[in-house]
Amino acid sequence: MAADVLFSELSARDNKKIGLITLNAEKALNALNQSMIDLLLSQLSYWRDNDDIVALFMQGSGEKAFCAGGDVRALRQAVIDGKPEVPAHFFATEYRVDYMIHAYPKPVICWGNGIVMGGGIGLMAGADFRIVTDTSMLAMPEISIGLYPDVAGSWILNHLPAGLGLFMALTGCRLNAADAIYVDLANRFIDHAFRDNVLESLQQADWNTSEAHTVVYRVIQKYREKSAGWLPYSKVREHRDLIAGLMDQPSLAGVISALATLETEDDWLLAARKTALNGSPLSAAIGYRQLQEARYMSLKEVFQSELALSVNTVLNGDFCEGVRSLLVEKDKNPQWKYKAVDQIDEQTLNQLFSSPWPENPLHDL
Repeated sequence: MAADVLFSELSARDNKKIGLITLNAEKALNALNQSMIDLLLSQLSYWRDNDDIVALFMQGSGEKAFCAGGDVRALRQAVIDGKPEVPAHFFATEYRVDYMIHAYPKPVICWGNGIVMGGGIGLMAGADFRIVTDTSMLAMPEISIGLYPDVAGSWILNHLPAGLGLFMALTGCRLNAADAIYVDLANRFIDHAFRDNVLESLQQADWNTSEAHTVVYRVIQKYREKSAGWLPYSKVREHRDLIAGLMDQPSLAGVISALATLETEDDWLLAARKTALNGSPLSAAIGYRQLQEARYMSLKEVFQSELALSVNTVLNGDFCEGVRSLLVEKDKNPQWKYKAVDQIDEQTLNQLFSSPWPENPLHDL
C-alpha cells in the first residue's frame, strides 16, 4: 500500500532538486493522521539539512482537497478507549511540523487547491508562497466539532483585519480564493490548471544566479499574472465593515446576540450565523478567550499554549460529542455541555487553560 504522504525529489538545473510533498489520503480529503505527521516531521528535517534541495512544494492528492484538517475520528476513539496520551502526542507532533514550516530556511510553496480547513491551514500558514486556486475553500470550522481554531489559529486569526479573526473562529465561515487573499491567509492566486507548469518551471529555473526565494518568486509571479482575470468575488471584502461591527461588542454574549439578531438575506452570512448559533458554546468561549490571551504572544508561545488547551479540550470539552454528532453518527444533534455562552463559569475555563504538565512538551521549539 502507498504511504499516506508521498515524497519525491524533482530534478532541477545544476544538480539541484525540488522536494515534492503529496498528502496521499484522498478518500479522507487528505486529513492528517499520526503517521502522516510523523512522516512530515522526519522528511522536513532531512530536506532542511540537504543542500541539494532548494525549495519545497506541498500539495494534496486528488482534486477535492489539499487537507481537510486532522483525523478527529481517530482522536475521539482514542479518548473513548482511555488513551489520553494519543491526542497529546498528535497535537505536539502536528505543532512541531507547523512551526518548522514557519521557520523553514528554504522557500516552501503550498498549493492550496480545493478544501483547506483546520490542520490544512496549519500547514499552509507557514509557507512562503500560499497559493489558492479557482476551487479553493478555506475555513476553520472547529466550533462545530467542539474544538477551537488551533494549529496557531490564535496567532493567525489575531493578524487578520479587525473582527475577522473572531468571526472566522465563531462562524467557521467559508472563504474562497479572493477572501483568503484579502485576509492574507493566502498570498497568490493561480488557476489549478497551471500546477504542472509551475513545477516544470521550477525545475527549469536557474538556481545559481539568484537567492532561492527570488527564483521561486519569479516563477510564481509568472503564473499569478496569467491567472489574474479569474479571481472570484470576495464576500469578506463586501461585508468587512458589517463583520467588524458585529464583533465589536463588550462581551462574547454580546457578539452572539449581535449575530442572532442580524437581519440579512445574504446566503454567506446566513450560513456563518447558523454555524455560530448551532456550534458549541464552550468552544466559542474557549476561542474567544484564547484570541484575547494570545494577542501579544510569540508564535512559539502560541503553539505551547494551544497544546495544553487542545489536549484539555479534547479530553474535557465538547470535542467527543461534536465529532460523534457531525462525523460518526451524523445525526447533527449535538448535546453540548452548555446551552449558552453566559452559562459557562470562569472556573471551567480556567481548568481548560491550565497546563497538564510541569514542563510543556514544546518547550524546546
